[in-house]
Amino acid sequence: MKLLDVTEFHSPVGGGVTTYLEAKARWLSDHSDIEHVIVVSSRHNAVETWHSSRVYHVSGPPVPASPGFYFLLAPGRLRDIMQLERPDIIEVGSPFLAPWMIRYAIRGLEPALMGYFHDDVRSVWVDHGLAKAPGLVRKVAGAIIVGYMARVYGRLDHTIAPSTAAAAALTRLGISKVSTIPLGVDTELFHPRQRDRAWKARVGASEDTPVALYVGRLSREKELDGLLDALPHLHAEHGLKLVLIGEGHMRGRLEALARARPDQLAVLPFESDRSKLAQAYASADFFFVPCPYETFGLATIEAMASGLPIVGADAGGLRELVAGADAVLHLAGAIKGRRRDDFMAANAEGTAALATAWRAHAPEARFVLLSSMAAREPGLSDYAASKHAAEERLRAIGA
Repeated sequence: MKLLDVTEFHSPVGGGVTTYLEAKARWLSDHSDIEHVIVVSSRHNAVETWHSSRVYHVSGPPVPASPGFYFLLAPGRLRDIMQLERPDIIEVGSPFLAPWMIRYAIRGLEPALMGYFHDDVRSVWVDHGLAKAPGLVRKVAGAIIVGYMARVYGRLDHTIAPSTAAAAALTRLGISKVSTIPLGVDTELFHPRQRDRAWKARVGASEDTPVALYVGRLSREKELDGLLDALPHLHAEHGLKLVLIGEGHMRGRLEALARARPDQLAVLPFESDRSKLAQAYASADFFFVPCPYETFGLATIEAMASGLPIVGADAGGLRELVAGADAVLHLAGAIKGRRRDDFMAANAEGTAALATAWRAHAPEARFVLLSSMAAREPGLSDYAASKHAAEERLRAIGA
């Protein structure tokens, strides 16, 4: 049997889909009954080998504001590859141009067409990208994207979802032929024993400084702005330093911020050496996952396998990953706002929402709220009042 993966979600400088494809190639190299081919959009045409899998790089135009990513827009080359390889199964790993290019490229062939739901496009583009747009614009754009996604996945023979949250998103699109298959992690590589006491010094932190880690794309849809807004407060209250590892269109701004606040922030490049990445996970103290749109979160389970507490959005695939946790740590909060309601929504209501999710998904876990000294004097400011209210909400819930 011959399996062919095709995606536009590959980048030489990171991304969960690339990690997924490399892990699949490594596993299939021990299973000689399955021949494996990978087709990815790229800057240049090329052919290489990952383990025993053939990898075709197909040249395409760059995706705006997404360094390392390219559109799959080469129907002739794709058709040549399909006619040469003649796969039995094709797994389509991105919903943009790839499904339509493949439809053209396989004319005369009869492979089974599978989909992998790596990205909840509607949530990212509408809930995040159009968050400040008028309601009518969001409604119309949402309907267009939902219709498009329903057409893409509805024409496939079957679709794989990495989490029940992703499967539910597909169900809302009217897609019924769905299987949930969670991704895995290399627990030999990602393990607490990889901890290196010298790592903190290399990122500019003392041994007793609490260091939080983020690994992933440095892009707005990952909701890094909220994390950066909270960082001065976290540093002032707890001495915390944040280390970001990855690439993306926010890098220039983040590097400038790191130069201005070296005691609060360090920005490191994408780490291609997985052993060094495992060392970073095991040597930090917390792992931040601010994005609520993750369909699974490979970096999250790598951090969990490394022994890191997870601080993340109670949404998407992350909710399933933290179910059954031993402890829930709540550090985030709003320190800027135009009016009292802004602080209350983020600090009081946000804490209450997380505590409610804790009761529902991990009731045996210990809930730890890192609040603020300002909560002792609620009349001091709107911020202080919101932190006091957060503590009161937590007591009311029974934490």
